[in-house]
Amino acid sequence: MADRTKKLETAQKHYDLGKDLSWNKGDFDSALTELKKSLQIRESIWGMYHEETSKSYYEIGRVLFAQKQYTESLVSYRKCLRIRVSLYGKFNTETKNADHCVRLVVQARGLYSGREINEAIDAIYKSINHEISGDTYRKAGRNAEAQLEYIQAAAIEEYYFGKTGKIIWEINRKAGIKAPPPPAGRRGA
Repeated sequence: MADRTKKLETAQKHYDLGKDLSWNKGDFDSALTELKKSLQIRESIWGMYHEETSKSYYEIGRVLFAQKQYTESLVSYRKCLRIRVSLYGKFNTETKNADHCVRLVVQARGLYSGREINEAIDAIYKSINHEISGDTYRKAGRNAEAQLEYIQAAAIEEYYFGKTGKIIWEINRKAGIKAPPPPAGRRGA
């Protein structure tokens, strides 16, 4: 128990330092390093679906957004949003904060009209719901239904955000879909 408490204190120190480096000093690279250390510890102790884990994802998304790394920022904010939807529901203030950040990233990636942004955000919520349903089916041993839900989630993500990225890879991994092998190189050349 003492070891766990010490790890959580260490995670909080990394988190606080990361926030300070980004908010007050503008040192985003060092902030990102500290926040990722915090996230790693928090996920190892609390798991993904915990308030403290969502805070780490939120801050990492904020730092990546400040660095104009919009794709990676969207991945982090989406994970935060998924955790908060699972923990608090769609209409909680913490969930709405993450939702707002996702909207900013979507807009920064080139969608400008309110309709386009709302469609992309609705797609993210649909994808999250399919992924949560897939997790629920998998826990119940209903693997075929789980796989279908994961495939639907991945299809939505791919349609709106492209084929590449961590989100698609993670959903496909859950569905049991492996990445295609790299192209065969030329032999004897």
